[in-house]
Amino acid sequence: MLKALVPELPTLHKLRDALAEFADAFKVVMREVVKRKFGIDWAYDVRNEGFFKKLNEITTMADDYVYRNVTVERGPLDTSGQRPKAVIRFKLGGEEVAYINMYWTGRYLQATFAGSRERAERLASVIRAIGGEAEVKQEGAKWVVQLYTNGITAIRHDGWLSAVRGFVDELYGRRLIDKDRYKQLVRDIKAGPNTVKFAGVKLSVDYNDTRNAIEVEYQPTSDASKNAAVDALKAKGLKEGVHFTVTTGGAGSYEIYIVKKAYAEAVKALAHSGLKESEHYTLRDKKHTIRVKKEHKDAVVNALKTAGLEEGKDFTVKWGGQYIIRLTYDGLREIQRMALSGDAEAERFIRELEDVLRRRYGQNAVNKLIEVLTPAREEGAVVPLEARDERGNVVARVVDLRYEFVKNNQPVGQCAGEDCRLRIIVEYDAGGERRQLKMEWYWGRVQEKKGDATVTYYYAIARQTVKDDVEAAVLKALTGKAKRGRVYLLADQLDALRRFKPLKDAVDQWRAGKPQGQRDAQNAPHTSLNL
Repeated sequence: MLKALVPELPTLHKLRDALAEFADAFKVVMREVVKRKFGIDWAYDVRNEGFFKKLNEITTMADDYVYRNVTVERGPLDTSGQRPKAVIRFKLGGEEVAYINMYWTGRYLQATFAGSRERAERLASVIRAIGGEAEVKQEGAKWVVQLYTNGITAIRHDGWLSAVRGFVDELYGRRLIDKDRYKQLVRDIKAGPNTVKFAGVKLSVDYNDTRNAIEVEYQPTSDASKNAAVDALKAKGLKEGVHFTVTTGGAGSYEIYIVKKAYAEAVKALAHSGLKESEHYTLRDKKHTIRVKKEHKDAVVNALKTAGLEEGKDFTVKWGGQYIIRLTYDGLREIQRMALSGDAEAERFIRELEDVLRRRYGQNAVNKLIEVLTPAREEGAVVPLEARDERGNVVARVVDLRYEFVKNNQPVGQCAGEDCRLRIIVEYDAGGERRQLKMEWYWGRVQEKKGDATVTYYYAIARQTVKDDVEAAVLKALTGKAKRGRVYLLADQLDALRRFKPLKDAVDQWRAGKPQGQRDAQNAPHTSLNL
């Protein structure tokens, strides 16, 4: 059954992508409408519908079948052309289903396919199935799929990585790349993707060690994708011009793609039009394209039409610019604040951003990130704080946090030692009702036999009984850990509570009063744990 679905992968991917785009747009609009009318942050998510989940499940199963069964074969290195290349073929059951040409441009890797729409879409689906990102674009009469170094190394399929590594090794073996470039490419292949996702926007991560600068950006390929990304970032609370910027490169140019059979006629028409090559237009014979500046576009198009060429049939005109959406350092700090306030997506983004920087660029890049984020981290998390259920719906709001030191079950001004406890009192609103959650931290003991002596260690712990899903959501928003029933909270959860301004000093003070470990050489028992 799964094998039979493989030819339909392009259709499944297109349908899933279209529904996902609709779902995301609908969620953004719904959230704004509900917030404006009712003053609450809630949105209906089409992705939770059964038909969407089933489509996603079927597509994922088909993708998984391809991932597990596809073989990737690399052809011999071909140096007869302007750029070294090798053909990489994808086979299922011994039969070729797609191929792509891998090039070394002199500066970076480039994988390119140009051909029929059907083959381009099939190739893009195979690339997606093995974990890559691929977009099909029309250029003249051909449909094109292109990947560059980051997109190539982001695909973590063993067969693909082996083919890419083999290509790079052969380039180096034949002295077509130098040692430093070879080491960098091998490092990229081993390190994996340099992308992180926030608000549904996939952002690439780079670190410039010369300038000691982190760059997190997205380069949309159309007005629609640019607008969708901007709307998604704004919906998360980021402000354009403050937390992210949108710039345009090559905004004043256009590419005119000519079908192969009409290219000679187009060149002839321009030569007799009175327009001057290099001044009004630039010919790119190999790609059958004409590059023009904005102010000359209409004149060139009119010259082609006068010669009898039809737009949409013999040539297409596309804007030659490129959008760049870049998160500023203020934007990174704002996302850090969201993470401190319990936003799970923001927490994941910060964690994955640090992981990418560490894997690909080393500790210096991580240190720079810490430097950028430290001001936000030192501010501490604040209330009110939203608590969300597993589906992302807001079920409560934490409105107050306070503490008290407790000794012999009585609140005291301050205390220290084994009998001193720290009680955290959480007040939250749920369904219009004010509720309270208390957690009591105390010093647990571990006794461990070492030779003839018994050593006692102390650690912070709180045992919490979570009554319902709302309470679980509140506890998770505060500590990152929760479930219904008995929950043991340890040092990581206390660190999470320390993020909040009202609790930071209290946590530090209580920890400073930690009882000292003991060593008893008489009647030493076996290791025991006191919860």
